[in-house]
Amino acid sequence: MPGGAAHTVVWTPNVEIVMLLANLTEAGPTFQPKAVNAMRRAVWLRFDGDRRAPAVVETGRLLAAGFWLDALAELAVAAEPFPRAGFTYPLSQDILLRAGDDSDDGYTRLERYLEYAAAFTLDADVLEFLKLQGNAYRAAVEELEDALEGPDWVGPLETWFGTAHRSNLCVASLLLPAGFGFGFTLGTPEGAYAFSLLGPFVAPDGSTSFADPEAARTSAERELIRAFVKPVLAAGSSSTREFEQAFSGSLAHWRPLGYDRALPCLEDHLVHGIQARLLVRRGEAGAAAGLVDYDQENGFVYARPIAEGLEDFELHRAEFPTLDSFFPHLMDFLLQ
Repeated sequence: MPGGAAHTVVWTPNVEIVMLLANLTEAGPTFQPKAVNAMRRAVWLRFDGDRRAPAVVETGRLLAAGFWLDALAELAVAAEPFPRAGFTYPLSQDILLRAGDDSDDGYTRLERYLEYAAAFTLDADVLEFLKLQGNAYRAAVEELEDALEGPDWVGPLETWFGTAHRSNLCVASLLLPAGFGFGFTLGTPEGAYAFSLLGPFVAPDGSTSFADPEAARTSAERELIRAFVKPVLAAGSSSTREFEQAFSGSLAHWRPLGYDRALPCLEDHLVHGIQARLLVRRGEAGAAAGLVDYDQENGFVYARPIAEGLEDFELHRAEFPTLDSFFPHLMDFLLQ
């Protein structure tokens, strides 16, 4: 397997601009209302008069249609740096499907959305606002870098998947609601970039920061796992059809847990299961068993079968050098 790149902590104006728009929608105040940091308050105060701007209105429509914060974050990273409009990287098929509606295909709608966002960036002087917050962003990046210091955790993860990325970027966002995190990849001709996007962590007293080493390591690892898992699911779509049929027949079980679609449910099961297997490999079998038990008790009925299937993957690496190659067998095992 080619050697991958160590994680690098950054912040990106594009992500902050799109999250700023999300915070200005009607749904914005409902995101983690009990742990709101100073930056989100500053956005509501500074841009209160811009809530009817086309970019904010369209952000609200996208959110209401299920194009949620994770998809907005991926779109922001794939886009040209605002105030330019357009795409630097190709969008995943899932993102395009989620954006489409009765009047437009996903690509056309998102192209128009980027034009709205670019215009808002200029008209509302958003880059000047972010420039004035430079010290806060530098402090956030330094906090997260310090919290993630220690033994290499990216290399073992790449070895487990049998896959390496061109770059692994950990993005600190002060406008993503506290406790939220997303992982995704963006393809390039030279290789894929992996992103783990993290909002601040919530302390027991309700304060927020990036300084908690345990929360930082757990969250960054989980979202980097998600970045690895998404391409596996996309490449193995033919292997997930029976799972999707089984899911459709059990919507009454899954909807109270927040799932209307099969693949996000399967993705979360895989992410949790893989994190449990990595805990075992680090000598934390008790914590891994507790994670599986917790998921199982809270309605994630595939948690234990997935954990068992992933253990079988580890025992047959000569036959299955990558998770991609094992994935059809995992789905067969899951549906038995």
